[in-house]
Amino acid sequence: MKNNNAEEKIKIIQRQEEEESTKKLADELNLPYLNLDTTPIDPGAVGLFPLENLMKAKILIFQKFGKNLKIALLSPENKETIKFLEKLEKEGYKISRFIVSETSLNNAWKKIPKIALKRKKITKEIEITSQRIKELQKEIKHLKDIQVKLSKSSDLSTTEVLEIIIAGALKIEASDIHFEAEEENLRLRYRIDGILQDVADLPYKLYNPILSRIKILSELKINIHNVPQDGRFSIVIENQEIEIRTSIMPGAYGENIVLRILNPKTISLELEDLGLEQHALEIIKKEIKKPHGMIINTGPTGSGKTTTLYAFIKKINKPEIKIITLENPIEYHLEGIEQTQINPEKGYTFANGLRAVLRQDPDVILLGEIRDNETAETAIHAALTGHLVFTTLHTNNAAGAIPRLIDMGINPKLIPSAVNLVIAQRLVRRVCKYCAEKYKPEAKTLNLLKKELQTIPQKIKKEYPALDKNLIILKPGKGCEKCNFSGYKGRIAVMELFVLDETLEEIIFSSPSISKIQEVVTKKGMITMKQDGLLKVLKKITTLEEVERVLGE
Repeated sequence: MKNNNAEEKIKIIQRQEEEESTKKLADELNLPYLNLDTTPIDPGAVGLFPLENLMKAKILIFQKFGKNLKIALLSPENKETIKFLEKLEKEGYKISRFIVSETSLNNAWKKIPKIALKRKKITKEIEITSQRIKELQKEIKHLKDIQVKLSKSSDLSTTEVLEIIIAGALKIEASDIHFEAEEENLRLRYRIDGILQDVADLPYKLYNPILSRIKILSELKINIHNVPQDGRFSIVIENQEIEIRTSIMPGAYGENIVLRILNPKTISLELEDLGLEQHALEIIKKEIKKPHGMIINTGPTGSGKTTTLYAFIKKINKPEIKIITLENPIEYHLEGIEQTQINPEKGYTFANGLRAVLRQDPDVILLGEIRDNETAETAIHAALTGHLVFTTLHTNNAAGAIPRLIDMGINPKLIPSAVNLVIAQRLVRRVCKYCAEKYKPEAKTLNLLKKELQTIPQKIKKEYPALDKNLIILKPGKGCEKCNFSGYKGRIAVMELFVLDETLEEIIFSSPSISKIQEVVTKKGMITMKQDGLLKVLKKITTLEEVERVLGE
């Protein structure tokens, strides 16, 4: 008995010595010390990454608040630790490091399965594992499969219903999930290729459990129902994190929920994959290689501006170039790029954020948006002092960017020297190649096409089918499983762009109207968005109906 007591005392002394040694190490490293044996582990941090990955990296995430992580580690110099933490930082996480002893870290790892189980019992948390996604992907081929599965929603748990909804949205590449509370049911819709499509009417009894679950996942207040709330959560699938942004807003019959899916796959386009016509591609390749100046991309929300600017950055990204982005929010994480997020509530705006970025000595800056005089002036100054600036403006067309800058108080004489290229874009749906129908347009349509395309330079016209009675184009068919019976699958950008040169300089000095700039750049050979859309009709990429829907008749 005495031997047992003596062994226990030795173990206690050894543990105390281990903790004292760890404290000294923490002091030497100038990092805070922590004893995990007496530190509560946040259930919200459990399950963020597989336990085996954490054990390999010799760390434990013991607290999570949004994108802020508190991490316990043995040594900041461990190669696997460094590799794992660098990956987290690239994904936008802000890390606080704590030094812990090996024994307390091992003890904490042993607690994780129990904490995860407890959390699951309390919150019935969605746990969409890679294996579960694979299983659902085998079962879900198109929208009708999701509808069939949800027709049995009364017999499913809330977790199972949400698994089907989210996994289904990922499978068919929906960008948004809409839950709309109605008097007798919960309406579910997906936004696919920019168009909302009905998925199912769920029993109203599922409304409160789904709302509560989404609020818990998004770290929102469960007991607040009369004000809008915004949050986010992540799903890790095959080592790829997919962020889901949550927006909740009060409605007539309850709170409406919109989940926006930020899937990295949708942003990973190369410049050559944007669908640019050859003439436009050549201009852009030349302009993004310039060492300084500004490239402005215009268009409404959801027109693909960010995707285009990211493609520019990917094209020019090299180890010798320092690229910094200033975004609100950071929606997609780019490898090897320094990305920062503004926070207007804390006074970190685009304007003062841009000034801070300039002190970091960047070569290229991606500025999420110009919306006020202060930001515009700072951006113009950056472009004039040796930086290449990519940014966006909310105008209806490319010609509108110049008067918009002047309205913001920019001296017209600075604009031609600072701005290299102006782009405007929209997104049109690609016609489904599996069910599209070929047809010869009638004479009236043919004449309208000729009229719309008459200002296009002849050397470009030669690259497309002749506008005669033998012309064959496509229209959407009845729909098939490949396109979820919509007649369209995927989207492509239609663009117009012009380079600021000497012929525009004098005109800009006189603070011209949008129509005057449009007239000048069209005479110089600019292909308008409408014309670009019609060229894609001639190439059988989209349809006349789709171009007219997006850009007008």
